[in-house]
Amino acid sequence: MNNIYKYLRSATTGEEKPEEKHDMNVFMKSQELAEEFDIKYDGESIVPTDTSLADSVFEAAVQLLTSVGIYCTDTKKTIQIEEEDISRYLNTSEALEIGRKNEKVTVPFRYIMDSEPPVIIGGPMGGTVSEENFLEVHVSSAMEPIVQGIYAGALEKMGGKGIRGKTPFEMLAALKEAREERLATKLAGREGLTLMGPGTPTISPAYMLVSSEELYSSADVQEVYQLDELKTDYETFYKSIFHLEHGNHFLSGQCPVFGGTGIGTPEGLAIVDVAETIQSKLLTGASLHVSGAVHVNTNSSSTKEIMWGSNLSSLAISRNMHHYTARYYWNLAGCCTDMMFYETAAQAIGDTVCGRDMLIGPVGARGAGADHSTGLESRFMGEVAHMATELSLLEADEAARNIYRKYENLLAYAPEGKPFSECYNVRSEYDMRPSEEYLGIYKDVFTEVSKYCGIE
Repeated sequence: MNNIYKYLRSATTGEEKPEEKHDMNVFMKSQELAEEFDIKYDGESIVPTDTSLADSVFEAAVQLLTSVGIYCTDTKKTIQIEEEDISRYLNTSEALEIGRKNEKVTVPFRYIMDSEPPVIIGGPMGGTVSEENFLEVHVSSAMEPIVQGIYAGALEKMGGKGIRGKTPFEMLAALKEAREERLATKLAGREGLTLMGPGTPTISPAYMLVSSEELYSSADVQEVYQLDELKTDYETFYKSIFHLEHGNHFLSGQCPVFGGTGIGTPEGLAIVDVAETIQSKLLTGASLHVSGAVHVNTNSSSTKEIMWGSNLSSLAISRNMHHYTARYYWNLAGCCTDMMFYETAAQAIGDTVCGRDMLIGPVGARGAGADHSTGLESRFMGEVAHMATELSLLEADEAARNIYRKYENLLAYAPEGKPFSECYNVRSEYDMRPSEEYLGIYKDVFTEVSKYCGIE
């Protein structure tokens, strides 16, 4: 808490400047550091194989943070970050245990090419979910044995009407979401399964409202979403202070935009991604940092530039600091398509071998189309991640490249796929399964991916 006080004070006393200037500083400095440290993307790789490059990215990220700082949008001032603080807190994380009863999980601190698989979290992870299918979508993930937690989606409507943002309606929506998410774990026979979220609200009172033993307990992981490109705001401070005081696990999430105002190259993305992870540890005290970088042209996380930058960031963090990291999967294609499975496979292979501790999702149609999340997609993500623990960096890069070729030409015109109601046959909350068409696509792609990974 002392650290938060220090940075909150800095947010009110630091250098004042326009937000656009901060964005330009991040852009220019990250490019300058990439050149200085000779960090170059070859344009083809997906999984970096040079670990010394990862160490250079980490050094560059430290310099970026200490020179540019963190911009607070509420005060229009810059929070100064000192290298001494970074050094003091790099290796101070405590072990993270999530879930209750039979579903208790100790999240591993994974390393590069670790033989222990990452923790698998299913669910829509903030993607849009219809009111009609909200419960069933979450049950479909909770019922998968390989899934170790569910990350809530965002309610599209409540009572058949849109939810007005930044109003008390958000509080009622957050309650509805949390209750149904908890009910989903009970219906799946996995009552202690950890919850992550909530995904619907935007205001801190709504997030805090569901923090209770009945809904989001201290065994769950609550969401504190930070602003992207090395920024923060008072909402982040509100929620962080609350969770730290109550002993809650919470994540800090950020989704930097490649091609946006602050990031212009894959090299810059890798540096900013690492810097934001350090920001998570210093400014919020979060238990876990979740990154979900997306490409400005596709709004997805599955382009090769995004995957290479994210994988290089993961390598840098695994080798140089002690902090849990996870990744959001924002896929471009919709469910019940081979492209959706290919996107997931390419990402899961890279994240697993590069040391991510947790994988989250996936969600299709970039999270914008309603109900493009199913338990079968989460099962596939988990199975590929388990398989990838057998791969070296070089083998993983070859496999990911082969998979990427299967959908590279579809990035401009990705298949829409089908929403949950057309992917699953639902007789009741207790009786649902994927359609025969959906299972057929899943089996065919899994067989193909297995071959790329050297498993016949």
